[in-house]
Amino acid sequence: MNNTQPTYKRQRFLLAFIRQLGGGVSSTDLQKLVFLHTMEDNSEFYEFLPYMYGSYSFQLAEDIDILRRDGFLAVDGTKIKAAGDYVHESPYNIPSERGNNLIRKAYRAYPYYTVNSEMISRLFGKQEAELFMSERQKYRQSVQTLFTIGYEGHSIEAFINELIQNGVKLLCDVRKNPLSRKFGFSKGKLERITGTVGIKYVHIPDLGIESDKRATLETAEDYANLFSAFGKTLPNLDRHLEYVYTLLSSNVRIALMCYEREAPMCHRHVIRDYIKRAHEVRSIDL
Repeated sequence: MNNTQPTYKRQRFLLAFIRQLGGGVSSTDLQKLVFLHTMEDNSEFYEFLPYMYGSYSFQLAEDIDILRRDGFLAVDGTKIKAAGDYVHESPYNIPSERGNNLIRKAYRAYPYYTVNSEMISRLFGKQEAELFMSERQKYRQSVQTLFTIGYEGHSIEAFINELIQNGVKLLCDVRKNPLSRKFGFSKGKLERITGTVGIKYVHIPDLGIESDKRATLETAEDYANLFSAFGKTLPNLDRHLEYVYTLLSSNVRIALMCYEREAPMCHRHVIRDYIKRAHEVRSIDL
């Protein structure tokens, strides 16, 4: 057993939360219990997105794996529990429901998180199920739009929620090198996560800018010069730009994605402007 403390404050919270559950909990129940605690107590440790079983945090799942690896958690059959014997206080008001009753409670309290659920018809009668289906329709938009979005300052869950809430069907990654030290935003992980919520992922590295060209940027003039130089290369990238337009035509609502929070500070706005001029498309920066 590891007698040290987990690295991050959120992991220390999670360990204390699981300790309070005593005999352990299934991974699905744990997701729902932490979700309800987060929503009702304004906890900031985890964010959630609408998944096939309702609210889900990929960061939470990752932390469970880390705590298991480091010896803080153990798995007994299907139950996750704290390793060792602990005397603990009870600082958290944890619901008594488990299994389907717990899922129903979370669905009824926070219907947005049901929009990708595959369980509604199994959990609810026809009348109540129709209410959840109407919630789903809010996010099925059909006006063709080219969005741009940066993940700076976002958790993976907040980032994906932004896409879902704007009806985005495809994420177009225009980073030259799709790697990130931020959890969830390297290509492989990002493609897997977007796929779980029905959003396609495409990476077009030829529309990216080499990282060494960004290394010395300091002033607004530096950025303006970089984007001006990049804009002059776009006629040579016409095949890739037309591919983006083809993706927009077939998927209706797509998002150009890179790192910077603000589009004017990122080369994606140059790509957006080029496509807007060529095809007169509607565009929104998220």
